[in-house]
Amino acid sequence: MSLVSWNVWGLGGWEKRKEVKDLVKEKLPFVLCLQETKLQLIDGFLCTSLWGNSKHDYSYSSSVGASGGLLTVWDTSEVEVWASVRGDRFLMIHGRFIKSNDEFYLFNLYAPCDQRAKQALWDSLAACLHSLGSRNVCLCGDFNSVWSLEERWSVRDVHPTQEFTSFNEFIEACVLIDLPLNNRKFTWFKGDRRSMSRLDRFFLFE
Repeated sequence: MSLVSWNVWGLGGWEKRKEVKDLVKEKLPFVLCLQETKLQLIDGFLCTSLWGNSKHDYSYSSSVGASGGLLTVWDTSEVEVWASVRGDRFLMIHGRFIKSNDEFYLFNLYAPCDQRAKQALWDSLAACLHSLGSRNVCLCGDFNSVWSLEERWSVRDVHPTQEFTSFNEFIEACVLIDLPLNNRKFTWFKGDRRSMSRLDRFFLFE
């Protein structure tokens, strides 16, 4: 089973769509989660340009102007989706993996930069996760937060503790397991490579 998550910073250009298509061809994911599509409308033609001609289906959440936007695409020969829910800054699909018959809830999310809006997202997700009990749950995407000083390096050396605290409280309250990175410490780099953070991650229920 393979899940792919990527903040694409816009899907409007053909070059970026080709990058996504090449990634899909390489990783052969069961589910593809994209953040920051910056598109208000997504159709089957666009999804086929990303996924290829093999069987697939999709769900999306529109951008607000040119900001945000989420897209989840899945292999319908491997995944059966029963429901898709659009929340504020997250997109959830509920279904099962066909071969194993394992039921799952998968959240694709893009957290805002504003601390108040971020806290509202944590509160909304926490309420949703607690209602699911001990189900098979995965959260993936761009969380726009780090949970320790080691996950951010900046030449400005600014580390708002409120961000660490609220993110950690969310993780602990929901009893989430953070999957470790391989071969690197950070997932976001500023253009000059002088600032970097680990913003993208996968969380699982125990």
